[in-house]
Amino acid sequence: MARLRSALLLGGTVLLMSYISAPAAPTPTPARASEVEMRAIAAMAPVARDATQETARLTDAQETARLRARLAVVPAKPVPQRDPFSFGSMSRVPKRATAAPEPEPVQPDMEPPPSLVWPTLVALLTDNGKLTAVLGVGDTVEMLKAGETAGGFLVREITATSIEVVHVATSVATRLTLR
Repeated sequence: MARLRSALLLGGTVLLMSYISAPAAPTPTPARASEVEMRAIAAMAPVARDATQETARLTDAQETARLRARLAVVPAKPVPQRDPFSFGSMSRVPKRATAAPEPEPVQPDMEPPPSLVWPTLVALLTDNGKLTAVLGVGDTVEMLKAGETAGGFLVREITATSIEVVHVATSVATRLTLR
């Protein structure tokens, strides 16, 4: 089945290419030259014949001598008009060495980043022995187990009275206790 499909595809491609490359209309038959044109061609024939026979008359030795004469003339090297490596005829005056002024201390334009606002521990829940921490992160309340993250904070450990929270971006850790 694949061979048949390939053969049909190849045949269709050949037909399409022949259709595209074929002329749109039959070509016209070439027009015969008139008597005036034939006379003009016949009058120019001796000029063309003389030009080709003149070069044919030259022997190999004459042609070689003519070509060697052309090669013997070596054109003179042109005189340089400008020097791209010099930028005028000014003489350089050495500069006096002066002490550089003391650089001003760089003062940061930015304010230091705000201090971390840690989440608040709202409650600790137990579900079949597994502890879940209820955290207030900004305006939201999240229920997280150990290893989960919320608001850029990772709950590392949960005990019966406290949790250990790590700020993910800065790796700063703190322990939050119930009050």
